[in-house]
Amino acid sequence: MKRSDELRTFFRSWAILLTVVSAVHAADKPSSTDDPAVAEQLAVIARVGPLGAGSSEARIARDALARRGPEILPALLVAMDTRNVVAVNWYRTLFEEIVSRESAQESIQQTRAFLLEYARDARRTSRPRCLALALIERNEPGFTATWIADRLGDPEFGYEAVAHALAAGEQALRDKNTVLAKSEFRKAFEYARDGNQVSQAAAKLKTLGESVDAVKHLGLVVDWWLVGPFEAPEKTGFALVFEPEQRVDLAATHSGKDGKSIGWIRHHASDKLGQLNLIDAVATTREAVAYAYAEIEVPQAQSVQVRCGADDNCTIWLNGRKVFGREQWLNGTRFDRFITPITLSAGKNTFLVKICQGPQHRDPEVPNPWSLQLRLCNAEGRGIVFRPISPNPDDERAQ
Repeated sequence: MKRSDELRTFFRSWAILLTVVSAVHAADKPSSTDDPAVAEQLAVIARVGPLGAGSSEARIARDALARRGPEILPALLVAMDTRNVVAVNWYRTLFEEIVSRESAQESIQQTRAFLLEYARDARRTSRPRCLALALIERNEPGFTATWIADRLGDPEFGYEAVAHALAAGEQALRDKNTVLAKSEFRKAFEYARDGNQVSQAAAKLKTLGESVDAVKHLGLVVDWWLVGPFEAPEKTGFALVFEPEQRVDLAATHSGKDGKSIGWIRHHASDKLGQLNLIDAVATTREAVAYAYAEIEVPQAQSVQVRCGADDNCTIWLNGRKVFGREQWLNGTRFDRFITPITLSAGKNTFLVKICQGPQHRDPEVPNPWSLQLRLCNAEGRGIVFRPISPNPDDERAQ
C-alpha cells in the first residue's frame, strides 16, 4: 500500500486497541460516553492548538481522564476522529496510558467487525481508518489486497483500489484474457483521479483497441490564448501588473520584453495531461510574465474546484475576479499542486492565468522550465463537463 510506512508507524496504537475494545465488549459495562465530566474533559483537549495553546487546561483534563478505566475508550475513540492533529496526539498518549494498565487478551475475531466497520466508514478521518485496516491485515495476511479492490470510490483508499485494478489488468494480459484485461483497465480509468494512473489506464486501453479521452476525464483546460513575454526582472513578476490584468483584448498588441511588440496567439496544449509548455509556445526566456486566457461554457451554475500547478507560479482570475494566487519560485509544475473552490456561472466563463518565469537557478545546468497545468473537477477529482469556446480575436473581451 502507498501508506505502508504510516501504517507501520502507528500500528502499535491499534494493536493496543484490539485488546481494549475486546475487554470493553466482554465486560458488557456501560461506557462513559454520556458522562458529562468525561465529555467536558475531552472537549478541553479538543481545544488545544499549535504552539501550546490550551495545553495547561488540556494537561489537567488529560490527567483526570488517565485515572479512568477502559470504560472511557469508546468516547475517546470518537474524540480521536478529528483533523486536529495536536488533539489527536493528546488522545493517543492518553489512550496508550490507560491501555498499558490493562491485561485483557481477546481474539481478533471479537473485534474484527468493529475494525472493519471503522475502516469502511469514509466519514472518518484517514489515519485511524488506515490503522484499523493494518491491524486486520496483520492477523489476516493478504486481506487488504482483496478488500481494497472494492474501494474504488473511496477518497482514502481509491488510489490503492485503482492500482489494484491496473495490476489485475496486467495479470489478465499475461494470462491472455483480453476481455478481463479490458474490464480492469476500464474500471481503473473510470475511477482514477491521479494523472499518472489515468495515463497508464488510457495507454493500456489504447493497446487493446479502445480509445478514451484522458483530457476530458480529468477536466483539463488545453485550449488557450497566450501573450508574452513581459519584462519582470528577478522575482518581481508576481506583483507587477500588466495590461491583460486590466483588460483582455485578444486583438491588442503590447510592449513586451526588450520592447518587442507582442500579441495574443492561439495555442492547444498537446501534452497527454494538458501541461502547457510556455517556452515552446511563447519564448525561451527568464525573468518574465506570460498570460493564458480561456473561455468555457457550462450548462448550469455549479460549485467546482480549479486544480493547477505552474512553474514558477500563477495567479487566476475567473470572470474578472481573482480567485487564486500563490507566489512560490522554482517549485515545478506538479499535478493538482493547488486546489481552490470556485463557482462557475451558467453559460460562458472566462479564465485569465498569469504565469511567472523566474531567474535561472544558481546552477546553470539546472533547466528553467516555464509551464502551466489547469483543470476543473468536482470535489472527488472527476473532471466536470464543459465546452471550450473559441473567442473571436476581433471582439473586445473586457475583464
